[in-house]
Amino acid sequence: MINYKLTYFDKILINRIKACLLDFIVCLILIFLTFIIFKIINIFTLKLFNEVFLFIIPVIFISYYSFSIGGDEGITFGMKIFKINLINKSNNRLTIKELLAYNLIFFIVVPIGSILLISIIYPLINNERKCIHDYIFKTKFNLKRNI
Repeated sequence: MINYKLTYFDKILINRIKACLLDFIVCLILIFLTFIIFKIINIFTLKLFNEVFLFIIPVIFISYYSFSIGGDEGITFGMKIFKINLINKSNNRLTIKELLAYNLIFFIVVPIGSILLISIIYPLINNERKCIHDYIFKTKFNLKRNI
């Protein structure tokens, strides 16, 4: 077996994957809580809002990422736990306008790229382990240092 030492970019990619999974779990918890709330509401409204739940699932995902990345720190809960920063090409935090544009690019590129498997394969084959939307928007991630 070949010994492979993880590079800095490999560590960032691994932490991005872990952060993404944690954010997905948080979204699933929010969806479950919303599901319970709508079940309780449906008891009192004779199932008036029975089909609305399917339309709320994408809203929860988009809202979670938009409000967490669009917040003051510009990172999601998973990124905070795994100590990842999202920065622009001049090594500064993104402004609110940049974060809005980043979210729009993210929600356009990732679904299309996932269907074509480009979003999954591309970070594995390039040297910097950056995703397509990172190249489009010229952003990068770095690991927070313990101070």
